[in-house]
Parts: sequence; structure tokens; C-alpha cells
Amino acid sequence: SLPGARERPRDAAMGAAVSALNNVGYSTQKQVVIKSWSLSLLYYSILAVVFAYVVGFTLVVKKGYQATVPAVGSVALKVKGIASRANSAGDVQLWDASDLTIYDATSVFVATNIMRTEQARGTCLGMNEDEACELKTNSGCEEGFFSRSGRQTGRCVAPSDVGVDENTGEEGEEVEDNSDTDTKNATSKGGRCQVTGWCPAEPEDDIAEPLENVGNFTIFLRTDVRFPGMRDKHGRTFDVTNANGTVPTPGWNLFTLDEILQMGDVEYDDIALSGADIQMTIYYDCDLDQELEACQPRVPFEVIRIDTADSELSHGYNTRWLSAVSGDLPVAPDVTYEKNPDTRALVKAVGPRIRVQITGQGRRFDLEQTTTVVGAGVALMGIATVVVDVLLLYVLPRRTQYFGLKYTVYGSDEGECAGEAEQPRRSESEEPLLA
Repeated sequence: SLPGARERPRDAAMGAAVSALNNVGYSTQKQVVIKSWSLSLLYYSILAVVFAYVVGFTLVVKKGYQATVPAVGSVALKVKGIASRANSAGDVQLWDASDLTIYDATSVFVATNIMRTEQARGTCLGMNEDEACELKTNSGCEEGFFSRSGRQTGRCVAPSDVGVDENTGEEGEEVEDNSDTDTKNATSKGGRCQVTGWCPAEPEDDIAEPLENVGNFTIFLRTDVRFPGMRDKHGRTFDVTNANGTVPTPGWNLFTLDEILQMGDVEYDDIALSGADIQMTIYYDCDLDQELEACQPRVPFEVIRIDTADSELSHGYNTRWLSAVSGDLPVAPDVTYEKNPDTRALVKAVGPRIRVQITGQGRRFDLEQTTTVVGAGVALMGIATVVVDVLLLYVLPRRTQYFGLKYTVYGSDEGECAGEAEQPRRSESEEPLLA
């Protein structure tokens, strides 16, 4: 190849480098005074709006001079009350809160309706819908298969025609057409699968007889809230409780079940037979620059129903527990008990489960936070200059003249003016830039 051909790529690269260096420049600030009352009004109006936002809204309303930390807390619950319900004989049975409540770390369950089944180990008929079988063919039952009521024996047995009173356990008259739906479905198929387990099996249908006076049960809430990272002048972490030197006070730390449900627009009658899963949030927003006694939760609390009220798949709330039993074995048809069997009373209860959580924040003056907010506000005031410059450079009729006054470009040779036509000095008598 020719020597000149090798030199051409090198010259092109050097030319590109020189061109790039010529386009690199240093910009200095240049102040141009535009004597226009309209632009001045616009500029200072924007400054006033930004100043009002930073001082009035950010610092005063939103308390931007304070640092914040999330609240960390715990809650203790205590339920008291007496409920009643009449049995089939007309006798009134009583339950207290200890019979009807279940506690855990952050929630409490209060029963509004209970179904009690006294049981002993033995052999009986399954009560669940999928334990129905065909009597003639003995199909639908599998020996050793675990169904809802127990372990199947493989036999399909016809239900007895003798009913049993659910409260007294005594034998009654023949079963009429108004027997429960699942029993009639099973009978239409011929029978039920026999199972070994706890007998008699728990009925599939619930008793629609809610307890009375549960809505008036009182719930005491003792809250304890801390704000980690924030300490008082003695170096102690701020600790707030609603039990300091107080007694149970209605509307402050003592509420009825009805009052809590009404905070979430939940009616007691709507959940008495099905139960509900309730979330209650206690929110603290505490200004720790003030007296600690001013730190109080926001009332009414935020209460929402979190179960799917309109769904049959996950509707309401229920639970089960074991209770004391009488000395005699439960009387029921189609049941064979073991010798000296274990006994128990299985209680199925429905009602609201109230989950309680504490959230919120603590606020206190912080110099670093204040400096950050003020600095951001000062920077935000630059919006006024940007808006006015955009109008002068791109909108107003004499934008070309203002561009020439605002920007002066010098070439690579010091003092050499490039790209700008020399403009004569304007005297005081000349027409102003903006009329």
C-alpha cells in the first residue's frame, strides 16, 4: 500500500480530536438586568409560592424540622362478660368470658355461637356429606380410609330412624322430614360409611342459636409503645402506655365488642352466626417535643373485616376446643363404644377474631433534618429563574436579542469573538428590550 494511504486515517482521527476539543468550553455566570414589571411580578410571585410551600407547608404543617422513627408496640387484651342461651327444655344456660374466649399474642377470639358435641371413642356413622354411600352395593366406603369423622371400617350402614335430642341426649320420636339436609342426602343414597373414632360424629350443620349479650362484652386494651432511636434528656427511650396511673376508662382503653365492630361498620347481627376475621389497627402519631402525656392513639381505631364476607369458601371465622364432660357416656343412635372409653366434649364456636396491631411514628426536632429541608427549599427557588429564562429565550417576541445579551461565545483564540455579531452599545434613550 502507498505511504499516503496509511497517513489518512491518522489525520482524520486527529481532526476529530481537535474538533471535539474546540467544542469544549467553560461557562461563566453573566447577569443581565431586564427592566420589566411583568417579568419581575412573575419572578417574585414564583419565589413567594415556593417560600410559602417550604416554610408554611413543609416546615409548619408537615413538621419537616422533625426526624421520624416508626412506633414499635405491644398490646394486652382482657375480655369480661356473661352470655346466656335457653336450651330446648326452656332452661337458661350461662357462659362467662372464660368459656367463650381464646387469646394469643396479638388477638382474641370471642364466641357468639357454640355447638357442643359430647363424644367417646367407639364406632359410629360418619356425618359429613362425602361419607354417604350406596347400601346395595356397599360402594363409597373404603376400609382404612380416613374421612372427616374418623377411620372407615368399609361398611355402609343405614341410619337409624330414631332421633336424639341435641341438648338432652335422650331418645325421641321418629325422624321427620325436617331432619338436616345432609342426613336426607345420605339416606337418599342408602346409608353412611361406618367409622371408628370419636362418637357420635360432629354434626355437619351448625345450630342457628346465637348467644345473648356477647355484644356487650367489654374488651380492655393495654398498649405499650416505644420509639427506638429517640431518647429523652436522661438518655431513656420514649415509652408510652395507656395504663400509667389510669383505670379502665370507656372510650380510652375500654370498649364493648359492639363498639369495636361499629368502628369498621360491621353489624353484630351479621357475624353472630358465621363469625368474622377482624383487623384493628391502633395508630400513634406522637410529637415527642411536647409532653409525653400528649402522645395518645388515634380514636376511633381503624377496623376492617379481612375475611371474604360474600364468599362461601372463606366466610366468617370458627374454631374448636375441648370442654369438660359429664360422667355418663353420650346417648346416640348407631354408636358402639369401647370398654371404658375416653370421653370429651368437642365445642365448635363461631364469632369475631380480633387481630390487633400497633403502628405509627414518633417525631422530634433534628438539626440535620431541618438543614436538609431548608437546603432543598433554597434549591427549589431556582424554579423562578428557570421559568423566566424560558419565557425570554423561547416565547417572547424579542427572544433573539435576549439570547445575544445572555450568551457570548468566544473561540479557541483568547479574546476572539466567534459566532456573534458585534452589537452596538444601547443608550438610555433606546427602546427597552421588553415594552
